[in-house]
Amino acid sequence: MKKNIGPRTVGFPTPVVLVGTTDGEGRPNLVTLAWVGICCSEPPAVQVSLRPSRYSHAAIVGRGAFSVCVPSKRYMDQTDFCGIASGRSCDKFAAAGLTVESGPELGLPLVAEFPVCLECRLLHTFTVGSHDLFVGEIVSCSAEESVLDARGRLDPNALEALVYMPGDGYYDLGPRLGSSFEVGKRLMPHE
Repeated sequence: MKKNIGPRTVGFPTPVVLVGTTDGEGRPNLVTLAWVGICCSEPPAVQVSLRPSRYSHAAIVGRGAFSVCVPSKRYMDQTDFCGIASGRSCDKFAAAGLTVESGPELGLPLVAEFPVCLECRLLHTFTVGSHDLFVGEIVSCSAEESVLDARGRLDPNALEALVYMPGDGYYDLGPRLGSSFEVGKRLMPHE
């Protein structure tokens, strides 16, 4: 029997990303977020959520765009740092030893060391309690060839992405367990 533990954000692990922005003076900044995810296929879109008090919030609203960079687990310390430090008082790229590069479509700041980066144009903003949820249309996706499989798709094992368990910490992905839209066919009634 399940025990009701109350309304919490601890139900499942989430991706960990660094969202890139530029402030009103054109300075690049990063913020670590775990309230993120794909939210639409057509057009391809991602959602990120952050508090209005965060320095990057005004930059996303002001620019109408943001980048999403996926760190590999070897950059866990830098990733955590970018969620602790504020872009108001430091250059997070320099302090974390990360290299800024310009995105191919919108010129947004991307993390050169990270294997996958998206550039997103802001489509919608929704206030959801303590956080604002930004929906961004993905206008470019840049990936290192080392994280692509033979068919040009992202290989999660090669990506070595971090996941976050709310209230606990960082984890990595385990091995592939099965093919989506395939393994469930074993339960389909046979005619």
